[in-house]
Amino acid sequence: MSFPLLAVHLSDGALTEAWLAAGFGGLAVLLLIAMWKVREEEVPRIGVLTAAFFVASSIHIKLAVLPTSVHLILNGLVGVVLGRRAPLAVTVGLALQYLLLSHGGLTTIGINACIVGVPALAAGAAYPVLRRLGVSPFVRGAVLGGGAAAGAVVLNFLVLLFGGKEDWQTLARLVLLAHVPVVVIEGLMLGVLVSYLEKVKPEMLGSQNPVPDTPKDPNDAAW
Repeated sequence: MSFPLLAVHLSDGALTEAWLAAGFGGLAVLLLIAMWKVREEEVPRIGVLTAAFFVASSIHIKLAVLPTSVHLILNGLVGVVLGRRAPLAVTVGLALQYLLLSHGGLTTIGINACIVGVPALAAGAAYPVLRRLGVSPFVRGAVLGGGAAAGAVVLNFLVLLFGGKEDWQTLARLVLLAHVPVVVIEGLMLGVLVSYLEKVKPEMLGSQNPVPDTPKDPNDAAW
């Protein structure tokens, strides 16, 4: 079996059928939550974050200390900007990576989307909480960017450990080791982005699908 070493996106043939089915079941729940009452004005933002996730996850970086490569995930950025819409960007991005680049697998799209999407949702939910607590923008971004990436790596580790068709213990441990620099880079990157966006466009961050302004005067509704 051809299995790409250390890829966060698991390939076909790596997991048992039960875990594959559970992945699609979990993805169905995530997508139902994400698609609930999507507004037309949200679509461009979802598209931009989908493209960013697709491109970042498609660029592989060679590691000098290990015979493999890793890539950025950006699920922290996707979660902080899109909130509960994050699974839409993640799922479309993963599907495009498989169809266009053969990265990941068809049967593992469900479990891969859960691995990447669940930490993204957690980051989106945590952002407004950290903001209300007065945590500085850079620290907010660094914690959630690194935390979301680490969450995806840990979930990938657990899935390999408990759901693999073969004994992937060594591979699972190498996944954790190889992605330590990715976690650090993603934390620093999102810290800088959040610091910038908080100054120029704070409404983009930590918003769980804000409701458009409504007229205060009932007579204005006719306009």
